[in-house]
Amino acid sequence: MERSDIYELIRHAGQLGLKACAATCGYSINHDSIDKLKQAGVSALSFSLDGSGAATHDKFRGTDGAFDLTIKAAQITRQAGIRFQINTTITKINFEQVPAIAQLAKDIGADYFNPFILVPTGRGRQLAEQTLEPVEYEKLLNELLRLKQQARIGVRVTCGPQFARVCGAAGIKGHSDAPGCLGGREFAFISCRGDVQTCGFLDISAGNLVENDFDFAKIWQNSEFLKRIRNVSNYKGKCRDCEYLAVCRGCRARAYALNGDYLSSDAICNYQPEYRIIR
Repeated sequence: MERSDIYELIRHAGQLGLKACAATCGYSINHDSIDKLKQAGVSALSFSLDGSGAATHDKFRGTDGAFDLTIKAAQITRQAGIRFQINTTITKINFEQVPAIAQLAKDIGADYFNPFILVPTGRGRQLAEQTLEPVEYEKLLNELLRLKQQARIGVRVTCGPQFARVCGAAGIKGHSDAPGCLGGREFAFISCRGDVQTCGFLDISAGNLVENDFDFAKIWQNSEFLKRIRNVSNYKGKCRDCEYLAVCRGCRARAYALNGDYLSSDAICNYQPEYRIIR
């Protein structure tokens, strides 16, 4: 919302046949800007809420009044008839508040509650000590399963591929919003520099669009890095041996951030494979 050309970019995306969504903390969302976003063709918004109340959210965001600003922005968006979801970065600070945050998301009219499991990379390195312990994470996954089954709001999980294991073990199948990690297989991130990455949290380039004549297919199909990521036989540690690897795959970005090796085990996972898979 700092960009004066944001509305032009959204219109241009629509003209190209793309759906434009905007992720925001609620900053500069008011009745005037939401009308402009709607006229430009934005299809959905997301708002970040990292606590069930002002005390936790404002401390996490480092700004007094951030919570009230976000709630107001969500209410304005709902009044404008634009769909939105609530994103929450889950850390030691707030993981006990997850049910309350999900309830708040429902109360303010969100279509989805989307928890992001912390990946301590980029600015997130400053929060590395707040990464969930494996036992805490397993507790969270089961709480998210309960919410998915009982809460009257959609629940999606990002950077928590083990949620696919928990859903599978509970006999919940066919949920497109619990597919494990899609990075490098069905999802790509393009940085502001033009680097094609598996996601925004694994800062390893599969190839640069500018340097490859903007030929995305060439990078997507031929990158040796992406080929290594896609081949689960390259994975190491208990991820390699896990019977749920095909549906989960672990978080490669978190493995890289915590272990220095994107093919290593996802250190946050508490699950112990029941049997060793021979590959």
